[in-house]
Amino acid sequence: LFRSPTMEQISSNIQVLLQAAQFLERREREAEHGYASMMPYYRKSTIDQTRRPRSPKTPDSLRSVHNELEKHRRAQLRRCLEQLKQQVPMSSESSRHTTLSLLHKARAHIKKLEEQELRARRVKDKLKSEQQQLRQRLEELLPPSGSERSRADSLDSSLLSSEPSDSDQEDRKS
Repeated sequence: LFRSPTMEQISSNIQVLLQAAQFLERREREAEHGYASMMPYYRKSTIDQTRRPRSPKTPDSLRSVHNELEKHRRAQLRRCLEQLKQQVPMSSESSRHTTLSLLHKARAHIKKLEEQELRARRVKDKLKSEQQQLRQRLEELLPPSGSERSRADSLDSSLLSSEPSDSDQEDRKS
């Protein structure tokens, strides 16, 4: 059974897409100038939780620690890219997509979602305005509360029929 994602999940997914797109844009800008690109910003509290206490180490152990950290970083990046693949509609042109093409598609998808959101907000605002106008019109047409207005188009039904109704015939029999 498939469940539609909650707003929180959608928001989280969009946040992942936005971070990836920002990273891509920053990487493109920095590549033009020959700079190395930095990974997306994470809060200090998150980083502090992953750090271990420092102890004096030999250069070989430092290298192995660095290699291990780099391995974890790449694994995290791979997981994020896999999450991104799940969120971004991919064309079936090629079964294998490059990271760069995935990030470009993610950026385009984000822009499309933002445009859809903007259109939806405009429609919602228009409908709210129309609803307000209709409520005002309804208030103009309805009588003030507490007083009842007689309808000019309703007549006593006994005046319309020349033949006695069933209830009238029963009244005469008794």
